[in-house]
Amino acid sequence: MTTQTDFITDIPDTKPVRIFLPLQGTNKQHRERCIFQKTTAPHFNLLFEPGTLPVDIIDTKTPCIINLDMAGHSVSIEAMITQVINSQVIELISRKTISHEQMREYFRVDYTVPIIASSRYSEGDLDAPEEYWQISGTIIDLSGSGLLAIFHEEPPADKLVKIQLSLHDDRSNILSFLARSVRISEVEKNRYVVAYHFEEINDEDRDKIIGQCLITQRRLLRLNVQVKDQS
Repeated sequence: MTTQTDFITDIPDTKPVRIFLPLQGTNKQHRERCIFQKTTAPHFNLLFEPGTLPVDIIDTKTPCIINLDMAGHSVSIEAMITQVINSQVIELISRKTISHEQMREYFRVDYTVPIIASSRYSEGDLDAPEEYWQISGTIIDLSGSGLLAIFHEEPPADKLVKIQLSLHDDRSNILSFLARSVRISEVEKNRYVVAYHFEEINDEDRDKIIGQCLITQRRLLRLNVQVKDQS
């Protein structure tokens, strides 16, 4: 059985990685490229270029997500910041490792943001073998491998569709990927619940979704604890 210490030990020193840093007073994350530095596993350091680490607003009480490539597979590490050493170095301890293959059966969280589903071909594309269509809806839950959404129009079944969404209602940061519907249910008149499975999505966009799922899950767990304490 591979432990967190074993996994961290296996990461090559000076390997480039991406980190999603939690920030104080917001659910948004600061995404940055940095360098892995070996120390004493499961502890490790991350090294940043000058001016890229938001030292004053890092939330050190919330886990962060580090993504890296290991033997051709994208892996995400959940880690806690144990020390901000200086403006270019932080020390962390690994808590758990999740491969994107594992994310298929990992967890799904309630998450509500607008979504646009459309044909995979752009409007006006003369080579498109289908008519262009586009519908708007609302995501009701999200995972690293798929989502559930509500639409007021029925989308085509069993076809690759283009999905566009923003995790924080930030229209300047749109995620775009291809997905396939695996279930369409008409729950009321002109109200359709559609389950989509991600078919073609880049690692960076999947990392953002996984990171948001982890943040949402932790927030719900904290809320449950607070409710139990009050009762």
